[in-house]
Amino acid sequence: MQPVKVLFCIDSLVRGGTELQLIGLIQRLDRDKYTPYLLTIRDSDPSLVPDDCHHLNWMVPSLVSASGVSSLIKLVSLLKTEKFGVVQTYFQDSTMFGGIAARLANVPVRIASFRDMGFWHTALQGFILKRIYTLMTGFICNADIIKTHFSTLYGINADKITVIRNGVDTEKLTYVEHSGATNNIGIVGNMTRHVKRFDLFIKAASLVFERYPDIQWHIIGDGHLIDELKAQAVSEGIAERCVFTGRIDNVVAYLEKIQVGVICSDSEGLSNAILEYMFKGVSAVVTDVGGSPELVTDGETGLLVPPDDAQGLADALITLIEDNTLRATLAKNARQAVERDYGWNQCLVNHDSFYQSQLSVAKKGTVS
Repeated sequence: MQPVKVLFCIDSLVRGGTELQLIGLIQRLDRDKYTPYLLTIRDSDPSLVPDDCHHLNWMVPSLVSASGVSSLIKLVSLLKTEKFGVVQTYFQDSTMFGGIAARLANVPVRIASFRDMGFWHTALQGFILKRIYTLMTGFICNADIIKTHFSTLYGINADKITVIRNGVDTEKLTYVEHSGATNNIGIVGNMTRHVKRFDLFIKAASLVFERYPDIQWHIIGDGHLIDELKAQAVSEGIAERCVFTGRIDNVVAYLEKIQVGVICSDSEGLSNAILEYMFKGVSAVVTDVGGSPELVTDGETGLLVPPDDAQGLADALITLIEDNTLRATLAKNARQAVERDYGWNQCLVNHDSFYQSQLSVAKKGTVS
């Protein structure tokens, strides 16, 4: 049998959690069973495009425009001509663009991906997406709470939503045991959205600084908010203790110098950064939002803190600074927990099973 052509649609490729998960999936798909195509509709980093993948680098700045309609017609024609079996979409614009085109082209399997709690939705966007989702044959999300959220919000039959956990390259994530004092605390992410709350991390750092002035604070990542955050560090009086790394290609290696890792977002899906902390022996302190409680069990595999609470975050960090035994225990428990449930092998098996199930249902529907 010929491999099934799968078109993955995403707004753009950047070094974000969802994008890196998609890249990893495309890289690892069995080429005897699937031929992957990647459609991006915004500026993307060409170095991130996976090898052995057909990349359609289209610029569709506005879906509601003459060029947007023209691109939609072009995509419908491509999907029909090349006989795609699966279209899978990520993010709002690509889901609208790819979902409509896939339905018009009668692609048998049309999948939308949910990767966060939809914090970015406006009422109008929600209204439009609710109608787009009726065109899809199935849905994939990466956390149970996200499944419940979208099923409730959009009235989607929960049986049509499958939870597939993130893939992690476990062989590259060697465990590092930190037996000494806590000297380095870090946060990883893209500084492109306020929801990630790097500002809260800096505020909490300033509160901890009053008692523990020698700790180094590592802000790992890049984005247009970085200058604003640097200015905040200056105003909080901790600029000399903050390391703004900028973009780092090998974040995993950098984590080896960190004893405690923070994710203090107001909204999260299932954070790759938390997974990397847990694999690398970095004790995790994270806000109790989204899928984070599915990764971190408070007091067992890390510490959960309320969102938008700088003092609560600072108190949790001080707890680990003052109790090395607890910090080490949390790290060891975390590694054992994630080893059971996360890894690319299981992620690939789950995607393959979902695709084949969807294709089988579509075939039966065609026959009947």
